Amino acid sequence: MGRGNGTMQDEFFFRNNRMSVVLEASLPKYDSLEDFEKDFPEEFLKDDSRVGDYLRNLLYKYDKDPSAISKKARLSISYVGLITNWKKNNPSRDALIAICLAIGTTFEEAQYLLKYAGHSPLYVRRRRDVVIWFGFMKGQDVDTVNDNLYARGMKTLTKKD
Repeated sequence: MGRGNGTMQDEFFFRNNRMSVVLEASLPKYDSLEDFEKDFPEEFLKDDSRVGDYLRNLLYKYDKDPSAISKKARLSISYVGLITNWKKNNPSRDALIAICLAIGTTFEEAQYLLKYAGHSPLYVRRRRDVVIWFGFMKGQDVDTVNDNLYARGMKTLTKKD
């Protein structure tokens, strides 16, 4: 795998993210849902397999191996590979967060992946989410974030060995 510095892999994220901003800004301007759907027919996600595509692009960008990330995220060894090969189309919010921490994605990339998968993004008013958010901001690994969650009596992202 090669790094995606300024490549098509980066453009995939930013193009889709820009379009989401356009859609969010445009929606209130429409009087009918039908008109909105007609103007943007190709912009709606068709199914959850796009989560696998986006995750594959993140792995490429950060030059990471799916099985190594699965292990680092404390998931079964094939978990990330199943997502990127469209065999697992509904990964949990916690699993996706753990995967992003293991990859070392930016906070923004993690937020986008959560939204893309239909999960709520991390929210600064939720105590558990703040512990996770802090982990992203400080570059913490899954184990450290899990330790911080556990120390506060909160559910960990994944199980420890």
